[in-house]
Amino acid sequence: MRKLVFLIIVFCLTFPVFAEKVNYDPEIKVDENLKIPLRNYGVFAPASFSLYAIGLYVSGNETDNMKLKDADQPMAIRLVSLSGLLGMKRLISELRRGFSYGMNHDKEFLKTIQTRIDTFLGILEKSGKKPKKNTYLTFLYLPKKGTEIYFGSELLAVIKGHDFKRALFGIWLNNNCADPKLREEAIKIRNKEVQIERKK
Repeated sequence: MRKLVFLIIVFCLTFPVFAEKVNYDPEIKVDENLKIPLRNYGVFAPASFSLYAIGLYVSGNETDNMKLKDADQPMAIRLVSLSGLLGMKRLISELRRGFSYGMNHDKEFLKTIQTRIDTFLGILEKSGKKPKKNTYLTFLYLPKKGTEIYFGSELLAVIKGHDFKRALFGIWLNNNCADPKLREEAIKIRNKEVQIERKK
């Protein structure tokens, strides 16, 4: 028991340093004419130790989280696993619950996109992918096309609809999200002097 407590204390003491080492590409290049810059990122650190970071890629200076969630413009969220404890099954469970919070538990609205939510989660489940430390998923929204789902650089699927994008991005950007601190960090405009390393 004492050993377990000791390990937890060590983990908590070392986490702040660990969290600062998250590396994000400074932009996502969609094509020759479209590059989406990294806005900022925040770290999710629940008591369960299923740790990950969320990076928000979006152009412009909008900092209203609800307007960003609802925006019909090219943007992306990149989820980086910071621990081997974040397996795909746990991630899917977090995402499934997050959809409800992302749309303020609006059951009638969620019914209209439930098939696409199930398709999205089913694709992740059947992909055979296993999130490991420093692996990442990218949710890239492109108007009129939909949300492209990537595991690393591999495209897994495209889920259509601005309504689906609002619900997915709402998991982290909505007023009623699981971690307001993470949300505020992700939408905050970075100081230009702050450099974030390109992912190796």
